[in-house]
Amino acid sequence: MKNFLKKDNFFLGLVMGLLLPLPVYGIFWGLDIFMKSTGLWHGLQQPENIYLLSTVGNFLLIRLTFVNWKNEKTGKGVLLMTIALVFVFFLLYFKQPR
Repeated sequence: MKNFLKKDNFFLGLVMGLLLPLPVYGIFWGLDIFMKSTGLWHGLQQPENIYLLSTVGNFLLIRLTFVNWKNEKTGKGVLLMTIALVFVFFLLYFKQPR
């Protein structure tokens, strides 16, 4: 499995860039619920903030693929998916009123 993730493949990068934000979203969502229940803070007031924060994992994956593994095709796939996810975020949550 470890060698499979180190293959230099553009489509593998796209899949990794699409799937990694899901567990990161779950972690941030769980932390938000936990922090609200303990009363340490009021939480992220808007759920879309957690969606945007979930792309942080992709930035770490981009660094890992480009610098440590030296897989440019995989890194480009992750980068393209990250840009697409941020673009979708802005399309969904920042619509201009007409």
